[in-house]
Amino acid sequence: MFLVYVVVGFILGGEQASKVFSADKNLIIFSLMQGVLFGAGLTILLTGVRMMLAEIIPAFKGISYKVIPNAVPALDAPIIFPYAPNAVIIGFLVSMVTSIITLVILGNTGIFQYAVLSLTITCFFEIGTAAVIGNGTGGLRGAVLGSAVTGVVMILLVGFSVPLLKNTISDWILIFGGNDFSL
Repeated sequence: MFLVYVVVGFILGGEQASKVFSADKNLIIFSLMQGVLFGAGLTILLTGVRMMLAEIIPAFKGISYKVIPNAVPALDAPIIFPYAPNAVIIGFLVSMVTSIITLVILGNTGIFQYAVLSLTITCFFEIGTAAVIGNGTGGLRGAVLGSAVTGVVMILLVGFSVPLLKNTISDWILIFGGNDFSL
């Protein structure tokens, strides 16, 4: 995230960057602080997931023995984040970049008649999870290529599913939707 803030700051330029980011801090210091805050937030998120799972799985097993014998708990995707935390960040960053590039290209062609945004939640949870799996099967190359393709597919799926759902949940898809939901 440090690099993302620095690159965006340099693209914006000195005066504009100080207006957008922080007028009282140097761009490098501000970017460093944001990178540390992001890392701390991610650590808190992963620790919270581990703590929740450590509590809920034994409780589930206790209930399942009595109510539904031989049941298996279904766990959400972040359960695999600890196996490759760097792949999660790689997947998030690569998918954000490729989805933004896709948005710029499609915005210039006029294919979509409404605003489609890069879905941060989807990039982190869905594509970050896919990057962990891609890293496990194809290493860094698998994580990067899988995340890049999925970032493009995410924008296309959201963009083409919104007209089909415009009378129901299209606003929700534009904010929180993901590849699975769009399909």
